[in-house]
Amino acid sequence: MAYNVPFWAFIPAGAQNFGIGFWFNNGTSDEGAQFAQGSPQDNGGVLVTNNQGKSLDLQGRVGYSITVSNFGSDTWMELEGGGLS
Repeated sequence: MAYNVPFWAFIPAGAQNFGIGFWFNNGTSDEGAQFAQGSPQDNGGVLVTNNQGKSLDLQGRVGYSITVSNFGSDTWMELEGGGLS
C-alpha cells in the first residue's frame, strides 16, 4: 500500500530531527514494515529523513515514526511511502 499525504507538516529551515508520527486506522491496523519519507512541497526545501520507527503502545495501537531535517528553505512536507515486501 502506497501513500502520499500532502501538507502533513511544516518543516522550518534548519530544523533537525523533527519528529513525525503516523498510524493506520487510528493505530488498530499493523501494516508491517513501512518506508516513509518527507518530500518537500516548496521550492528550496531540502529534506532528509532518518530514524524509521515502529511502536506498540499500552493500548495495543501500532504507530510509525520518522525524523526529518531541513537543510534548505522553509517548506511544507508531503508524507510519502509504502509497505516493504
